Amino acid sequence: MSFQLEWVSLQQVKPFKPDGAQLLIQFRVLGLKPDFVQVYAVNYGETTPSGLADLKDAVPMDSPGPIYTSVIGVEAAAFYTIWLCPRSGEKDSPDDQIDEQYWESFCVGQTIVTQSVELPPNQRQAPMITAIDAEPATLTQPDRITVRWSSQPYDKFLIWWTQNGEGNAQGEVNSSSSWIASPTVPGARYTFAVKGGTYGGVLGNYLYSDWGPTVKAKAPFHYSSLRQYLRASGINPGAQGLRSLMHQHHQPSVRRFMKLS
Repeated sequence: MSFQLEWVSLQQVKPFKPDGAQLLIQFRVLGLKPDFVQVYAVNYGETTPSGLADLKDAVPMDSPGPIYTSVIGVEAAAFYTIWLCPRSGEKDSPDDQIDEQYWESFCVGQTIVTQSVELPPNQRQAPMITAIDAEPATLTQPDRITVRWSSQPYDKFLIWWTQNGEGNAQGEVNSSSSWIASPTVPGARYTFAVKGGTYGGVLGNYLYSDWGPTVKAKAPFHYSSLRQYLRASGINPGAQGLRSLMHQHHQPSVRRFMKLS
């Protein structure tokens, strides 16, 4: 490969608005340059984590560089992966390969949770969700979504979450930075927010921060490939017969075995 693509920064810029967010993207291109760099945004609330989603920008390499900038608009209060993809050829019909490799293999990504409001600089800062890991069911675990956040130290965290707009029982963890929603429903849409509490002493109550920004996610559908399902379950697809596995787990059909029905 004759060039190197590196992230410099990814940040949301002011003003913060509930109806949308502006992201400032800066990246570096070292060595020989591609013809242009595409910017994609994968919204966890709208798509599954695999593959690329909406094309937001195509940055030409017509300036000396080495640092280039793009500003794109996305939804507020959402979890995104932003991908930078070097391309060759014309913008309207770019080449499928670079150096005899498909262009997707050269993409580099970073994640960001966009805010709808700017958090106040008070003493008890609200926790900020930093990652969401939505996983379909396997042989060893049900459908689930793991929520992770960053925060100042707290004694307890509360997790507010909804499923298709309906509220669920509030989650709660002590001195942790993650929580698992399970079981989830394939294809359902979820929202999450976290707040932290400090123990109030002899009164036995907690002093809580505000709720952090709400983040959306969509639960992925079940694996449709038996090979992928077995690998996700920690099983070598060629090491054991399917009939034996189905018998061990008391399942009469492949669809039941893969939790598709």
